[in-house]
Amino acid sequence: MLPSFRNYVIFLSAVLLLSGVSAKAEETTPLRIITFNTEILTAPGMRAGQVERYRFDFARGEHHERVADIIEVLRPDIVNLLEATSKESVDLVVKILHEKGLTEYTGYHVESNDSYTGMDVSCITRLKPDKIDGKEIRTYFSPGDDPTWRQAYSFTSFSGSRQTGTSSISRNGVYFFTVNGHKLGFLGLHLKSNPEDEYSNAQRTAEAEVARRIIRGEIEKRGYMPIVLGDLNDYDPDVPDADDTRAPKTKVLASLKDYDSEKPGAELVNVAERIPRAKDRYTSHWDWNENGARDPQDVYTMIDHILLPKELMPYVDRAFIARCVGLETSDHYPVVVDLKLPAKE
Repeated sequence: MLPSFRNYVIFLSAVLLLSGVSAKAEETTPLRIITFNTEILTAPGMRAGQVERYRFDFARGEHHERVADIIEVLRPDIVNLLEATSKESVDLVVKILHEKGLTEYTGYHVESNDSYTGMDVSCITRLKPDKIDGKEIRTYFSPGDDPTWRQAYSFTSFSGSRQTGTSSISRNGVYFFTVNGHKLGFLGLHLKSNPEDEYSNAQRTAEAEVARRIIRGEIEKRGYMPIVLGDLNDYDPDVPDADDTRAPKTKVLASLKDYDSEKPGAELVNVAERIPRAKDRYTSHWDWNENGARDPQDVYTMIDHILLPKELMPYVDRAFIARCVGLETSDHYPVVVDLKLPAKE
């Protein structure tokens, strides 16, 4: 009996040891990423551009309160925050979060080059970003005709003549994180609006080409996997959305997903593929008559996206669009993706 019992103990110890090793090997780190266009978030006492959402400081302060409420509800690890118009706006949202007890959040802001609207691409996170060349966040822009981050485009004007121009990306933010060994480089974008206009489509197509250069030259070359997210202001032909009357007139999403033409196939995948119902796939509410209500004539389209490297798609636990936003806060809804990242050596 004793040898048999001893063997049983040895066997049980081995099972427990192997189980521990297996459990350790299967440990994952949850990561929630959201992108949210806050619609001209302007701090009290500030004026960053020529476009105003709220004129008075009380309403502006309440706007920040509601944005902080959304972050409090969703509890993301990384927020790609669009249309905050100054560092003061980002700092105010973080201050409100701290007052709520969410002291782990920190904000990072970089001034955009959109002098007309003053809209920026910022980041609020509960994680510590990687410093690259001493910076937690940066933006890429070329003034004038410097070709480094600038691309030519052409379009047909209303008069029927062919017009040409060049464009950089005036609103972008780039930031980096290492999560459970995975090196992730984020390119937050706010591209030219109006996917129904030829001039806008031509400029946005040029912006997408510049974005591809940023991905290849500033993210991949640093050893990071690119995540492209934000208000891309265009439709994805690979992912049917709630509005089946609108089709993409550009290759903006296709070119961003296939950012390296020398490699076979697309490198990035739209997480909207993981949203089961096409009816749920809309991120923008155009309140055409500005009455603050949902009307049959209103337009609901999916123009905000999160594009993940195809290598990360097996780790996607869930993707959804959060309907926790009213028109008094924004005409956009946050796009959310949850990952479970295994340890990477």
